[in-house]
Amino acid sequence: MPKKKIQRFKEVTEHHYKAMQWCLKNNIKVYVKPTKKGLKVEINDNDKINCSPIFYTNTDACNKCWELYLYIYKKYWTV
Repeated sequence: MPKKKIQRFKEVTEHHYKAMQWCLKNNIKVYVKPTKKGLKVEINDNDKINCSPIFYTNTDACNKCWELYLYIYKKYWTV
């Protein structure tokens, strides 16, 4: 029987935490929504909710949340 491949969480850096903090201060939340078929990632931007069209595994959903926090931060943050 082949060994099951273990998925790893993406390494979270200080920049990820700063992006998450900025998003939460600006009322932007990224979270995982469980469904019967799997996990979806939702973005709540001041009560405007966008849901991902694809289903994720537990590890992939967590990594996607961190990726989205960083993406939103880089896109909207101004000095």
